[in-house]
Amino acid sequence: MKVQVIYSSLTGCTQKVANAIFEGVDAEEKSIHALKDGTPVLDGDIILLGYWGISGGPNDEMKELLKKVKGKAVGIFCTLGYYADSVHARQTVEAGLDLVKEHNEIIGSFVCNGAVSQALIDGQGKGGNHTPTEQKEIRWEIIKDHPTAAECALAAERFRERIKLYRRCKELNIKFSSIL
Repeated sequence: MKVQVIYSSLTGCTQKVANAIFEGVDAEEKSIHALKDGTPVLDGDIILLGYWGISGGPNDEMKELLKKVKGKAVGIFCTLGYYADSVHARQTVEAGLDLVKEHNEIIGSFVCNGAVSQALIDGQGKGGNHTPTEQKEIRWEIIKDHPTAAECALAAERFRERIKLYRRCKELNIKFSSIL
């Protein structure tokens, strides 16, 4: 089976997770693509798609790609400048899953903290949910070094196991049920 890892990264956080996943994937054939270098042909049997979260979903470039994926086994991963165990994080990863789940088999998802871009921090004072507070500034400082090595290893493990499950189901002619 061919595995493609395709990602969009603003601050390098999603790229870091994508690289860890790519290195950890056990596949006969695998490739990794950054969307900033152009949209690759979607010819993998399994496609792992990563993005940075914005406004509770994928960034626009990845959102457009997600809409095009059909007939594949798909995994979604994302980073965001918020807590990975929050409702906001679940909504951010689910927004990506919602764009692919109807036409694909879902092998899993992963979300983790990522550093907030300095450009976003600099523009935070525009009101709404992005107004700086002391607590937000503390969070930005704490998560500036994310994703950690442990988070990257967990992402790689998650997709390595899910690919193994998917592959074994196909080999044994067992119906694979999407993991949502």
